[in-house]
Amino acid sequence: MKEHERPRILLISVGMYGQKYLAEATQKDVGGDVVGVVDVAPNLEEKFPVLREKQIPVYRSLQDFYRADHADLAVISSPIHLHVPMALECLKQGSNVLCEKPLCLTEEETNRLADAAKQAGRFLAVGWQLNFDPAVLALKRDILSGRFGAPKRFRCLHAMRRGEKYYNRSNWAGKITVEGREVLDSPFMNACAHNFQMMTFLLGSTMETALRMASVEGELFRGNPTVENYDIAFLRFLSETGVPLCYYTAHPLKTKNLGQEGRGEFEHAVLTWGKGQPFRVVTDTGEEIIYGKDGDTDMMQKLYDAVSWIRDGGKPLCTPEAGLPHLLAVRMAQTLPVQNIAPARVDWLNEDGDRFPCVRNLEETMKQCAENWALPGELGLSL
Repeated sequence: MKEHERPRILLISVGMYGQKYLAEATQKDVGGDVVGVVDVAPNLEEKFPVLREKQIPVYRSLQDFYRADHADLAVISSPIHLHVPMALECLKQGSNVLCEKPLCLTEEETNRLADAAKQAGRFLAVGWQLNFDPAVLALKRDILSGRFGAPKRFRCLHAMRRGEKYYNRSNWAGKITVEGREVLDSPFMNACAHNFQMMTFLLGSTMETALRMASVEGELFRGNPTVENYDIAFLRFLSETGVPLCYYTAHPLKTKNLGQEGRGEFEHAVLTWGKGQPFRVVTDTGEEIIYGKDGDTDMMQKLYDAVSWIRDGGKPLCTPEAGLPHLLAVRMAQTLPVQNIAPARVDWLNEDGDRFPCVRNLEETMKQCAENWALPGELGLSL
């Protein structure tokens, strides 16, 4: 870019998660300027007055925008099943792309998107926000350097309550397919996916890659009877390097947020992390190393980074390849049978104008399994 020229930003879909990008890019100086929004929702200017205040035009399609204007960066926050065609179109039009996770649903799509970015001479970054966290990146560098020895095993418990509003907000929430295309939506695929993807990223053999899984054992459940896919998962993967990764996640909880509670064991150190806590490593010599201050990742760091790469040069570490091992793990988990929780075991909680299914004793079961690196059946527990 020319010196002092500010990157032009296009926001695609601002109705749900995209609201965060719109707020950040219009209320703060992110280093670039929003020159357009693509969204099919009616009366968008009424919902977001900032569009009118800052004279940001709204387009009904990508084609409409690119006929009228151009963008250095396209930020995609559209429904999952639209990510691939939209990312391909933006790259074709010469825009760099920051796409929210999950980028796509197959390895073939991953390779196609990576090739499209290479051919266009543009970057394609995926919004796994923990991969943009300076603390995570510093931790990964130390892991790669061999500072803690070889990894032995990792686990994390991360679950969040979700109710009727969450599932009614779109036509794809909780679904396996929508409009003839896979979405595989579940807590492991979407809302509570970040910590598992981060574990694969931390264990990747380079700064740009993540570690693939070789096999999975698990128990999946459906607590919310209106959900097509599973909404409770107890998973234990074995990676291609022989490192076990356990992950526990769910939506039909009485507790609003359960976890994050993570642990990684190495030959010569133990890593722990949690909500509101930094990444903490204690070595076998008693040395304590803290990464980050309070464990709260800036979710919008990815936007600032993307703008800076365009303005000042650089490239993303969180590429399609970095998200692929998580995607393949999701597909592996999807092959496991799903058990329905008996309705008598599910209480319904009314709170803040929403209605939540709550599986009895789910929190206790998840904590017990995490503490023992186990699945419910191995401990004689049932839901």
